[in-house]
Amino acid sequence: SDFLQAKKLPETLRVWVNTYLGQSWEEDSERLDDFQISTHREDYSSDELPQEVVFLTAGVDVQDDRLEMEVVGWGRDEESWSVDYKAFYGDPASAQVWADLDSYLTLTFSTVDGRELDIKATAIDTGGHHTQAVYKFCKPRLGRRIFAIKGVGGEGRPIVGRPSTNNHIKCKLFPIGVDTAKETIYSRLKIKEIGPGYCHFPNHYDDEYFAMLTAEKVVKRYRKGFHRREWIKVRQRNEALDCRVYALAALSIVGVNVNIIAQRSMKTKADGDLDNKPKPKVRRKMPRREGGFVNGWR
Repeated sequence: SDFLQAKKLPETLRVWVNTYLGQSWEEDSERLDDFQISTHREDYSSDELPQEVVFLTAGVDVQDDRLEMEVVGWGRDEESWSVDYKAFYGDPASAQVWADLDSYLTLTFSTVDGRELDIKATAIDTGGHHTQAVYKFCKPRLGRRIFAIKGVGGEGRPIVGRPSTNNHIKCKLFPIGVDTAKETIYSRLKIKEIGPGYCHFPNHYDDEYFAMLTAEKVVKRYRKGFHRREWIKVRQRNEALDCRVYALAALSIVGVNVNIIAQRSMKTKADGDLDNKPKPKVRRKMPRREGGFVNGWR
């Protein structure tokens, strides 16, 4: 029973193999083919999301002249749908680009079955040249689940660590195990059958997006006789991968169980279908007249 539950996702199956079988886990490949991943494109859009989507998160990467963001929809067993990928051009040191991002994060999205979804959590990277601007944006919006994060490399780190406020404005900062997050994402991108962990993408995404999503690979390097796995770029631009890491981190920070949310959504829809179901017509019975021949004649 443990195996049947663990085999749904590559990362849980890896733990099961290591723990129960006492065997090492061997990855199929250390690098992804962007052309193969591009075959996951499907006919849907942010205007009408698939009914399986029940929870939305966003990941934001801060560059010197723009903010890049991906909104990801999550379903049962963390099957995912890329909802939108967008760039907000402008100097992150100025207020306007942050105002544009703030306005976008208040949008709602509709599903094909009529539900309205808003972005429940957002993670924004502080590791660039605009750390203070990210702190200033995130701190007053913590109640909206807009989190400041910082990537931390190294094998075996959890996707989300214990937050700290060790900065001059006391903004809550979450450390993100980026190596673990990338391994999780890459293992899911390799899934070929729609279901648990599978990654969906809309048809309008161009080839450049998938090149950025697969812009890194793992190499083994030896230090003092011991090998370690390190992620290196094979292409210059990797913003799409970073944004997906941050969107996954946002989901991990809030710690929701998407299976429970999906179950509630199905129940709500079923209850709504029952309420909207037309009720059968009731034929009214005419009252019987009392008496015999005389009343019947009347």
